[in-house]
Amino acid sequence: MQIATDEAVSKVLPVRQPWLTRKRVVVYSLALLICQLVLLGAWAIGHWGLHLRGVPPLGLDFRVYWSASYVSLHNGAIQAFNPQQLLAVEAKLLPDTPLGQVYAPWVYPPTFQLLIYPLALLPYLASYSLFVCLGIACCLLVCAPAVRAGALPWVSVAAFPGIWVATLCGQNSLLTLALAAGALGLLERRPILAGACAGLLAIKPQLAVLFPLMFLCGRHFRALGAMAVTAGLFCTVSALVFGLPLWLRFFDMLSWFNTVVVQNGEGGIWSAMPTAFALARRMGASLSIAYAIHAAIVVPAVLVTAILWARRVRIEVRSAALIVTTLLAQPYLVYYDLTWLILPIIFLCVDGRTQGALTHVECLMLGLVWLLPIPSFLAVFKPSIGQWGAVLLPMLLIIALRRALPYRSFNPGL
Repeated sequence: MQIATDEAVSKVLPVRQPWLTRKRVVVYSLALLICQLVLLGAWAIGHWGLHLRGVPPLGLDFRVYWSASYVSLHNGAIQAFNPQQLLAVEAKLLPDTPLGQVYAPWVYPPTFQLLIYPLALLPYLASYSLFVCLGIACCLLVCAPAVRAGALPWVSVAAFPGIWVATLCGQNSLLTLALAAGALGLLERRPILAGACAGLLAIKPQLAVLFPLMFLCGRHFRALGAMAVTAGLFCTVSALVFGLPLWLRFFDMLSWFNTVVVQNGEGGIWSAMPTAFALARRMGASLSIAYAIHAAIVVPAVLVTAILWARRVRIEVRSAALIVTTLLAQPYLVYYDLTWLILPIIFLCVDGRTQGALTHVECLMLGLVWLLPIPSFLAVFKPSIGQWGAVLLPMLLIIALRRALPYRSFNPGL
């Protein structure tokens, strides 16, 4: 089939299906965006306006950040890891909730603790509002070049459910998304700045582990060096500000969290995790079998992604593969981390404009991935829905690999 002309491409998304016109995508996206904003508004009014019992404040995860900041400011940073002190602050934010359902532990590195340290200088609502507005602004800012290039309409980016799930939870996914986008989007033009963005992912280091490997495979040595220096300085500053014992306490808490919560599913966390590891554990697999299943998916994914970077295939394709593989590699991944999926969607849409239109299957898969944060969030309340990310993420990686095949350079319309 012949590739669409430039004039036709300006009227449709980079796909070869006439039914997926830009106008229709805008309408569908706008409808979903309105629904999500109405839900968030109703939730906010129910809690802060009508003071309805049983309606918690927005940002149930953000309450942990704010509480850790409050404890750090008033009692010292290391006390954020003290369950009694943290619970006392969290309980004031959820006065109508039984204490057994209130406590959420602080299990973040001192780098992130340094970032959230001043949050409690503002009241909870103001602090939450500032935090999520900054995150949304960063997300839209890093997506702007792709929107200007015509890969996706603005409303489709703004309506991406991952943004609003992260907002609802008050999670840091929007900030880490912006850093990952900066690391990949600036890599070929400003490698030092790209490496600095990757180094700042030390606020959530498990999401940064594959970046050094791919920078090395792709021979992006300046970015690799900048990442190492930035991460090292960030960790050093946090140790100088808070003291080395805070790092030791963090590793102790991390070990406890991995054993009790991740490996044994305390608090029903497996229902919130779109990973092969969590799926295997929910189905009754032993710990060793679950890790083996997880490794059987992750090892090939890392290898093929490393090959893409070593062969220096198109930056959009290997960037999409890196993001997907980063998510696949995590045994502990929660539904709000799927906010990162807007990046491979954008990268592949950009590739569709420059290297041949997306096929029907590719288009369908991107649509399902775009919607994925919604069922992943709902599965927390109704586990029977299932965490389909464990299936869709490997399929998305396969799409990226297909678009990297050499023949596409010669016959991109196939």
